[in-house]
Amino acid sequence: MKEAERHIREIIEQGYSVVRGAVDARIVKRLLNLVTQHYAVARKPGDATVPYLNRGHDVLYNLQNLDAFFIKTCFNHPLARAVLMATLNDPWYKQIPQDAPNYILRGMIARSGGPQALPLHIDAFVPGSGSYLWACQTAFVLEDQSPTNGCTVFVPGSHLFDRYAEQTAMPTAVPVPSAAGDLVIWDSRIWHGATANLSSRTRWALIATFVRWWIKQSHDIPRALPESIYRELSDEQKSVLGYCSMSPRDEHERVDI
Repeated sequence: MKEAERHIREIIEQGYSVVRGAVDARIVKRLLNLVTQHYAVARKPGDATVPYLNRGHDVLYNLQNLDAFFIKTCFNHPLARAVLMATLNDPWYKQIPQDAPNYILRGMIARSGGPQALPLHIDAFVPGSGSYLWACQTAFVLEDQSPTNGCTVFVPGSHLFDRYAEQTAMPTAVPVPSAAGDLVIWDSRIWHGATANLSSRTRWALIATFVRWWIKQSHDIPRALPESIYRELSDEQKSVLGYCSMSPRDEHERVDI
């Protein structure tokens, strides 16, 4: 897939890539309706339990527990799948065929930025400087994003800086405007943030973070997934949710992690 190769190269070289018009407008509309409906009735966690980067912003957590359509859209997108397999698949994971994903979902949220700019940060937990990726984000844009309503900004090449994000680099950050239906993919080591949403409108995006199979997930996704959603999924989708990477209870269950 030549298009995937181009986006993979951009992620390797600059740390991010934008796929214009990646998702059909009808799918975008359905996703946005699901997000707004669920957010309207969701129980909001208190600030004490919310990471400071999410405070003051609208965030809907654990989309995989709300509707199987979120899973199917994120996991089945052919270009996103090709990019993630090229960047995150472990060639030494022999229990799953190499033509299938063996990376897993760390977390899936919907986010709409608030009136405060999002500071530069990394989502890989630790910085690095090599060609080995261990986490990637895919952001499915559900509403147009611009510098005035809170679009993502990146510091190109910073995924190789081997240090945590420095706020003094904000003047060098590049705003990445995007339209509903676009897909933005980035190496989670890259320094990124968002401009302030100075409009009176939301700017929802669906963000799924994928990691190498051996990295801890944000929540206990396999145990928390509703049975009704589990029954709708393919074996591959269940694998990406982490069902093939659960730690054994002890050595009597199995020894191979």
